Amino acid sequence: MSEIPEFLDQDDPSLSNGGEMTMVETWIAAVTKPNVGTFAEIAGQPGATTGKAFLWAFVASLISGFSSLLAQSFSVGGQMGGLLDLLPPEIAREIPMGASSSIGFGTVICGAPVFAVIGVIGFAIGVALVQWVAKLFGGTGSFDKLAYTFSAIFVPVSLILAVLTLLAAIPVIGMCFGIFSFGISIYMIVLQVFAVQAVNDLDTGKAVGSVLLPGLVFFLFICCCVAISIGGLAAAGPAIGDIFSEIDQSLY
Repeated sequence: MSEIPEFLDQDDPSLSNGGEMTMVETWIAAVTKPNVGTFAEIAGQPGATTGKAFLWAFVASLISGFSSLLAQSFSVGGQMGGLLDLLPPEIAREIPMGASSSIGFGTVICGAPVFAVIGVIGFAIGVALVQWVAKLFGGTGSFDKLAYTFSAIFVPVSLILAVLTLLAAIPVIGMCFGIFSFGISIYMIVLQVFAVQAVNDLDTGKAVGSVLLPGLVFFLFICCCVAISIGGLAAAGPAIGDIFSEIDQSLY
């Protein structure tokens, strides 16, 4: 899809700023102008390519990974510090200072890029699944355009969530920021629905289905795997018990 969908008014001045939007303008527009026309303009940009989408997804995942690991490091360090305070001084002195946190700064620096690579792979799979469902609903878009619009959402939302993640690590008041993070995640889904509508020329219901169905199917698949695993263990329980009983009897 290289043009604005036919159901949009192409003469609407809000759909064009007279030239290609910059990177920052694209990110700001994606999160501050939640409508189909905004994402139709973003998808119609000359630079709307898969390569740029993956680069932005990598940056967003890198930010998310760094903030998550850093927040976890602070959280673990704080919890361990509290436990050390409860120990007798003579015992606490014997514990190395580095033992106060299981995640060091080096782990955060090295782990964030790994997190980012995994994030890009997950991003590509997620976009492909959404676009595949959209095609089933009669969508007329393409993977590269949808990936570009999704990445334009992904970067600014990741920046916001990164800040909220760090603030959520603060004791007592951190729960409030966790609630804000949940609200931002819901808003991200709403933006993705607009993006699917713009790229694939779908109505709201089909766009919502395209965004939510892949996640729902994945969730049900995980639930089935867990249920099968639990059922298998339950069925094998008596046999395992007999084996251990025989081993125990053979020892006497």
